Amino acid sequence: MSPRVVVLISGSGSNLQALIDAKARNELAVDFVRVVSSSKKAYGLERAAQNNIPTKVHSLFTYTKGLAKDDKMARASARQKFETDLASVILEDKPDLIVCAGWLLILGPNFLNEIRQVPIINLHPALPGAFDGTTHAIEMAWKKCQDDQKPLTAGCMVHYVIQKVDQGEPVVVKELELVPGQETLEQYEQRVHAQEHIAIVEAVQKIVSGL
Repeated sequence: MSPRVVVLISGSGSNLQALIDAKARNELAVDFVRVVSSSKKAYGLERAAQNNIPTKVHSLFTYTKGLAKDDKMARASARQKFETDLASVILEDKPDLIVCAGWLLILGPNFLNEIRQVPIINLHPALPGAFDGTTHAIEMAWKKCQDDQKPLTAGCMVHYVIQKVDQGEPVVVKELELVPGQETLEQYEQRVHAQEHIAIVEAVQKIVSGL
């Protein structure tokens, strides 16, 4: 029986597509049992549907709507409930691996405690120890290179998810050289995304081969 994989997304799902394509090429012997999205507008839901993968939308907004922005206690409580429910949704599918492929929400202690037995990996567009906890890591690396006016080794990684954001043990690391003035931010972004699509497949291969 193939390892059961749940994929978490928030947006276009291009990394999900890389996984689907790898499976179609017989490079990944897994069963994608569900795609869970934090947004009902995520195009990744369409990609999943086109490939007959069951989907579920689990939106934080439905938990926090109506709460005042400055009501920190109520919002924290809503966030905890969101995480506990998300864990329940995922565990129903009895996954062997959870893959965050462009999932934009931090998975906090409530979620991680519930999921404890299942490995979780996340794709982050920076190297270990660089630009942790930001969704702007690509832009920040490119800008640092231009500002410092010297070459910079940047890239992307897939790492295990722990409570410290983007600080879990790396599974796969892809390095890219940045040279000042050599490419636009958009060109560098394209290079990172191309490596992300390779890295996420390699990481899933690596982990499921050890299950």
